Parts: sequence; structure tokens; C-alpha cells
Amino acid sequence: MNAIRIEPNLDEDEVIEQLDEIYGEVEICGIKFSSGEALKELDPIAFRQAQLDLEDNLPTKYECGVCGEQFDDEDDAEECCREEVEEAGE
Repeated sequence: MNAIRIEPNLDEDEVIEQLDEIYGEVEICGIKFSSGEALKELDPIAFRQAQLDLEDNLPTKYECGVCGEQFDDEDDAEECCREEVEEAGE
């Protein structure tokens, strides 16, 4: 049975939220802005790189190929419905 690897994927709002938590507010000409929003607007390429860096630090999840339940460990996902599949194949 094959476990399906699920790559971490953050949407833009989650990236902005995490950047805000890391860097807080930034001040430009005396006006305070969200650091995530500022980076997104001022340098979209750096924002995308920050998104990739944040995703690289998230754990990979694995999904059972039969029932779709998600696990942190690939072996657990492999074992999830093994008995049911083996019984059905007899």
C-alpha cells in the first residue's frame, strides 16, 4: 500500500502572519506596516522565497492511500488500512 507524501503548503495569508510574528511591524517614514504585507508588496520575489523557507521548516505529512487519514510518519500511513486491503484481497 502506498502512502501519499503531502508537501507543506502555506497560503499568502499564513506567510504574512508568520512573517509578522517573526519580524513584527516595520516603520517606513514614521508609518507602521505589517512586515509580511510590506515584503509582499515591495519585493514579491523575496516574499515567495520567504514562503519557501517557511514551508521547508514544516514537517512533511503522509496520507493513507485508502482512507485519506493523515500521519506524521510514512510507516504509520502505510500500515493504516493494510489489514482491510489484505482481507479484501483474499
